[in-house]
Amino acid sequence: GKTRVITSRIAHMILHRDIHPRKIAAVTFTNKAANEMTGRLNSVLSKVALDITAKTFHSFCALILRIDGKHIGIPSDFSIFDDDDQISAIKKAMEEVQVDPKKVAARGILSSISNAKSQLISVEGLALNKSSYYDEIVERVFRSYESILRKSNALDFDDLLAKTHFLFDHHSEVLTKYQNRFEYLMVAEFQDTKIAQYNIARQLANKHRNLCVVGDPDQYIYSCRNASLKHIFSFK
Repeated sequence: GKTRVITSRIAHMILHRDIHPRKIAAVTFTNKAANEMTGRLNSVLSKVALDITAKTFHSFCALILRIDGKHIGIPSDFSIFDDDDQISAIKKAMEEVQVDPKKVAARGILSSISNAKSQLISVEGLALNKSSYYDEIVERVFRSYESILRKSNALDFDDLLAKTHFLFDHHSEVLTKYQNRFEYLMVAEFQDTKIAQYNIARQLANKHRNLCVVGDPDQYIYSCRNASLKHIFSFK
């Protein structure tokens, strides 16, 4: 039902309110949900649907970074590390900073780094707030991992969100460009938003104040990925 709410609202805006489809962005969390949303829009709006930006949060941010990432030193031809790439890079980073993989799990360190990025905490921020020996290990590996990403001209999935937020936060002209382009923003599965996604939605909607979200707290599934139900409960 949530996807139908979004697609029905978009159709109403275009067919009955004369809103140009290029002014509309709809984002969700999985490729399956994005494909379903796109399919429904195509069936209702035909060719008009091609002008609507309907993507996952990550692909939406990747598009923005390929166009305007140069403002923060990200080339348009960056690659995206998948899970296997990330684990390989973490193991290499651990080797560089002499962390024994028999004593500290690479997967655990990657999870800690991902948690920090999804909360918009940089390696410098992590360094300022470390409170244990394990935090110190994570910080050391984090720095080396970031260096490996830069040398590989790559971002990981968490970077797609964190770097987009950083871009908007430090380059107001870029943010204004996308605020003017996407006057109407819709977010499906809002119960699964992380801090980074929530803040990007706020940044984009701050000018026109037209943000529509759809979610169901009973379908909250991403607590292990730093999603927070407080976003949907405090939305008003």
